[in-house]
Amino acid sequence: MTVKEFFLKLKAKVLDIEAKKLVCILNEKDAKDLGIIALERIQIVNQKNKKSIHAVVDTTQSIVKNGELGLFKDVAKALKAKNGTILNAGAQARPKSISYIKAKLDRKKLSEQQIKEIVQDISTNRLSDVETTAFVTSVYTNGFDLKETVAMTKALAQSGQKISFTTSKKVVDKHSVGGTNGRTTLVIVPIIASSGLLIPKTSSRTITSASGTADAMEVLAPVNLSIWQIKKITQKIGGAIAWGGAVDLAPVDDKIIKIEHPLSLDPHGQVIASVMAKKFSAGAKYVLIDLPVGPEMKVKTLKQAKIMSKKFAAVGKELGIKVKTVTTKANSPSGKAFGPALEAKYALEVLEGKFFDNFAEKCIKLSGELLELAGAQKRGKGYNAALQMLESGMALQKMRQIIKAQGGRTFSSSQIKSAPFKKTFFAQKNGKIKQIHVRKCTSIARASGAPTDKKAGLFLKVENSGTVIKGQPIFEIYAQNQQKLLVAAAIAKQLNPIEIK
Repeated sequence: MTVKEFFLKLKAKVLDIEAKKLVCILNEKDAKDLGIIALERIQIVNQKNKKSIHAVVDTTQSIVKNGELGLFKDVAKALKAKNGTILNAGAQARPKSISYIKAKLDRKKLSEQQIKEIVQDISTNRLSDVETTAFVTSVYTNGFDLKETVAMTKALAQSGQKISFTTSKKVVDKHSVGGTNGRTTLVIVPIIASSGLLIPKTSSRTITSASGTADAMEVLAPVNLSIWQIKKITQKIGGAIAWGGAVDLAPVDDKIIKIEHPLSLDPHGQVIASVMAKKFSAGAKYVLIDLPVGPEMKVKTLKQAKIMSKKFAAVGKELGIKVKTVTTKANSPSGKAFGPALEAKYALEVLEGKFFDNFAEKCIKLSGELLELAGAQKRGKGYNAALQMLESGMALQKMRQIIKAQGGRTFSSSQIKSAPFKKTFFAQKNGKIKQIHVRKCTSIARASGAPTDKKAGLFLKVENSGTVIKGQPIFEIYAQNQQKLLVAAAIAKQLNPIEIK
């Protein structure tokens, strides 16, 4: 009898712990009988309903008795098990995909089948967080070539569901590779939806910045929408802005993003696969990719941008999606806000026509490009069409419709409040602003509590290349408590995010 065929019959003991992952606890004696140690995997089968999962094991001498299997709430829910449910538990052989991950760490290329097996094993929890982290690290260190990127995109897309629209209207989407501030999506989606195109925008939460699009939109309305809700709202209104992690669109990608987040890892090959898998799953046929380029961005140079542009186009072709990439300079901040509430308020103020700055200009430019890409406007006419929809108030009205449809109640920028504790920094001398460092501003905003504390962040009081006089306010930090404010202020003094010459 092989190890894989040997099962123990155990009674379920549901533990009041939610881990957001599939974890169980074995008594050390039962673990020894199964021949496994902590962090290895077992297969668990509910004898009554035949539901089966793979889970990572921890061991104990006291939490569960011999003959019991401790189930975290996530596992109990997946198995539909309760206290006393009879379960079969068996050790699982080491997945073959681990050898493929090691090969990638050794700088070897992976085949389409190997990548597919890795994604399948992540999907079914046959790989532990440690092993998945090793895979993410291997891609971050050694990269994906074009074939690997295409293979990863297909595997991610096949791991979840797909939205199919019952309409003749064109479905479009956009994505910014990110690294900068300013939630352009909150302005672009209502503009595009006003044009008659459909834009079901599924967005991520931030990995490295002070706010992701989903983080900022959540200030205005719920973003945990189902596939059915996204489809219904988009077909009725023209657009939706939802969190991609709440739906089963390329779910393995969301597991990988959770691994990337703590270490701020965002490898380019994985970024391309992640973005295109989500766009394919959302039913988009026309996709605009914004590549902010700058020394402090995820894309550092124009050379990198050109390589990524070719890969995006090639992957799109494989998936039947028409892709256009737009390279934007990101040597300075996109607007003045850093943090979910501050960035959401800033976007609404643009829609309300309160100002028109470099952030608003970028939104109009990208909207125009997307309108032309989808054939909604002739070449060279997209910018003016997008500007007219902003200036006429059509985009603002559409955004309010989207917010209402998603269950939100924040329809005006005046409704958005900042965190209660604030510290203002002042210019120490007269001069001209040489540089506003995006990464430093982001670090300060994150230290203040953003994006977890949605009302926390940093707000600039000056613009790049402007002049200042001694004693003039140059930026403000907002935090939910005095301690976080002190920490962020200390980091701000150390980093000096605004250079004045």
